Amino acid sequence: MTEACIHQTIHTLDGNVRHLDAHIAAADEASRALFGRAFRPDAAALAARIGATLAAERPPHDRSAFVRLLLAPCGEATLRFAGVSLYRGYDLRTVRPEAVSLVYDLPLGEYPTSAQEAADALAAARAAALGARCAVRCDSGGFVRSADGAPLFAATGHRAVTPPGPRSAAATAAAAAIEAAGMTLEVRPLRREELTAFEELFYFDHRGVTSLSRCDGAPLMDIAATRVAHAAAAGNFGE
Repeated sequence: MTEACIHQTIHTLDGNVRHLDAHIAAADEASRALFGRAFRPDAAALAARIGATLAAERPPHDRSAFVRLLLAPCGEATLRFAGVSLYRGYDLRTVRPEAVSLVYDLPLGEYPTSAQEAADALAAARAAALGARCAVRCDSGGFVRSADGAPLFAATGHRAVTPPGPRSAAATAAAAAIEAAGMTLEVRPLRREELTAFEELFYFDHRGVTSLSRCDGAPLMDIAATRVAHAAAAGNFGE
């Protein structure tokens, strides 16, 4: 049986850990809500552990690498190497998946847990059966929650909208990149039927920006997503 845990996937570049304080804050919020205990490690010591995890794997220096933090109910934090990016830093991913919106709720809220990952994996399989590569998750009330387990942004022109949710390092980085790209960001509930009113849908995670090509059959652009990705690649937000 897989042990219950809270997870964070951390982006590193040239040995530097990106948005570590935001990752700690997100894990702390989830740990307090689900496990009844704080997670407040020494950031410098955690960064050193992440560096040692990378050094043991010796990833190439010309690209970003990822380290996964797994926080158990007992408070033990485990680090695992999580692979190498195709890119150097945050960037616009070349893949533009087609998406379908699916309705499913998560157990025990919106926190990044092993249960959330299992639900998203099932949703991805259902999306594939429907001919898509990405699931835009909506809750049973009809409100949009995420895409591929990551914060979703709906954009038209210089305006972006994202649903509210728990503290997230990806959402923090995306908000800073959206502002740097000269766009305004509105955090508000977003209904499933609103998705077709936007010109673009994209999500932001440890890999960078992923722009959707279609959602529920409707074609989408990637102009704003490109601007946000360029801003994210150029900035050092949260470091």
